[in-house]
Amino acid sequence: MVIKSCLNDLPKYSPWPARLLGLTDYQQRHKTPQEITREYEHEKWGALLDKVHRFGKAVTLDEIDKWALDTTQEILCSIQDDYYRMNPLEAHERYLNLVEDYLSDFLPATSLVELGAGYGSIILGLGKKSGIREMNILAAEYTNSGIDLIKHVARAERLKITVDRCDFSAVPITNLPISSGAIIFTSYATPYVPIMPDSFVHSLAGFDPSVVIHFEPCYEHCDQNTLIGMLRRRYIEINDYNRNLVTLLQEHETKGTLKILKEERSLFGNNPLLPISVIAWKPNK
Repeated sequence: MVIKSCLNDLPKYSPWPARLLGLTDYQQRHKTPQEITREYEHEKWGALLDKVHRFGKAVTLDEIDKWALDTTQEILCSIQDDYYRMNPLEAHERYLNLVEDYLSDFLPATSLVELGAGYGSIILGLGKKSGIREMNILAAEYTNSGIDLIKHVARAERLKITVDRCDFSAVPITNLPISSGAIIFTSYATPYVPIMPDSFVHSLAGFDPSVVIHFEPCYEHCDQNTLIGMLRRRYIEINDYNRNLVTLLQEHETKGTLKILKEERSLFGNNPLLPISVIAWKPNK
């Protein structure tokens, strides 16, 4: 059940307002490769992979999503300027539908590619939908445990997908065989590179995609003239999340490297302090 709520309810659902206001102690984080490996390779995706191995049989995407999300507690979500209480699975489905809606504006395409795919929840969720299931689907992920999970779930769901590793700080980003004219997208993946290097844009443009779409939290989209905007900005700073994605893309548009096709701010957040914006761009030839 979805229930309209308000920002004042956020402290009931998150410890972060108290942390950001200095009412409780919290240590500054730094997104180093070692920290990302600890958090995702071992604690998050690694723990999910261990559970899959113990389960002893093929595990579907729905089952892994339930394991990954704490479905016993309501969460507070932001949808543009409004706030709603809902079950995490319902929030996830709303987010998946949002991603599908924006991707559909750019179909058809030679293939669909997610970079920084985690355990595959979004790309495989899309792959189960009619119209996308028939496409050439590719995914790349930073962690080995995430890659193994994507492969396991794809087999369980009988989905054909090509999987490899990616690193947004590396050149090239990935060795996936991405065809010209592909749709490349990222979803909650760029925060883990605090300052995105210039090579990020050049690497993506080098694949000659029809469009690149980022479903990402954007530091520059945090409105410093509002309380929620200031809280979001400070949340990103204290967690050492990305702070230059929008700036980087705008600089490249000024240089003539790319054209920004769409830029919509703070559309959805299953964490109201870290909502995604949507930025779509294509390289200039």
